[in-house]
Amino acid sequence: MIVNPWTVSALSLDTVSAGLGLITTGLAVKQLAASWRTKQESGEKLAAIEDGLYLLFWLGTVFLLLRFLSWPFFYLTLHSLIDEISGAMCIFGVRNLQPTLSRVLEITKPLLFYAGLVWLLVFRLERFGNRAGSESIARKSSLILLCICCIAGLVDSCGSVVLWLRNNAELAVSCCTTVTDIPSRFTVWVPESLFGSEYESLLWILYFLSNAILVLAALFVRTRLTKNITSGYSFLCLLVLVLINSVVGTFAFIEVISPRLMDLPFHHCLYCLVQNVLDAPIFVALFVLGNSIIGAIYPMWLLSIQWAEESALHSLISKLLLLGALCLSGSILMVSTHLLF
Repeated sequence: MIVNPWTVSALSLDTVSAGLGLITTGLAVKQLAASWRTKQESGEKLAAIEDGLYLLFWLGTVFLLLRFLSWPFFYLTLHSLIDEISGAMCIFGVRNLQPTLSRVLEITKPLLFYAGLVWLLVFRLERFGNRAGSESIARKSSLILLCICCIAGLVDSCGSVVLWLRNNAELAVSCCTTVTDIPSRFTVWVPESLFGSEYESLLWILYFLSNAILVLAALFVRTRLTKNITSGYSFLCLLVLVLINSVVGTFAFIEVISPRLMDLPFHHCLYCLVQNVLDAPIFVALFVLGNSIIGAIYPMWLLSIQWAEESALHSLISKLLLLGALCLSGSILMVSTHLLF
């Protein structure tokens, strides 16, 4: 293990999260099993069950919030190790100490963030916006999703603990230039095969166009929502647009935005962008947050449409659409400011 204040803090956070996740997972599975029983319970027993659920749901909330915080802290900790490792020039090089585990965690963390965000929204509706007589269905929906989130969070926290313990400063690594700057890199092969050698200008257009379409679509759906015109099809279309925007944005950040904003025309490393451009963590985070918020609406709607109060559900969706549109607009504005000035 490489010991510094960041790794010790990250190890402590992940260890505490693992313990809390283990407790929460066990309680969630137990409550889920109990929720399928149909026998009549006394009033005292029902009160005890409700108290247990209240405790469980708030344990889940704290656990997921800790895992959300651990996502940016994960990269800050990797950044703190750059000077300790021979051959590392950015976070990409530090990842190569444990490449397989690091890549798994980099996939797990955003997926957990997305699933956890959906559960927090469902939990809010379950606590404050469910219809009378539908408590059982609401409880089961929330418990099933919480079990999935807790298991994923437990894997994420345990994997992070293993990563910090196994990192070794005596190992030498290769850094980003050996992968991100070679002509055959994946992020250039895909757009070049689709758009030809002039893919860069088209990728710029697609980046701004896909973000603009998603923002306008979110505001349009919100306008229809205020007029009480809703359908699951609209939310599904928004989810499809989020997926397209996420893919286009990822390629754009790597292939055209990073080189332009760093003033390094042949360097295509997203990690270097976040390290070297002062406000890059903000506009990248806004891009991720905006897509996640809008993308969370459809699964939340599917899970809660049978039991949530219509007014509470519509109010929450309206707020999410506005917040997601603001996040994406802020990200686009910050990138555009760099291009103009």
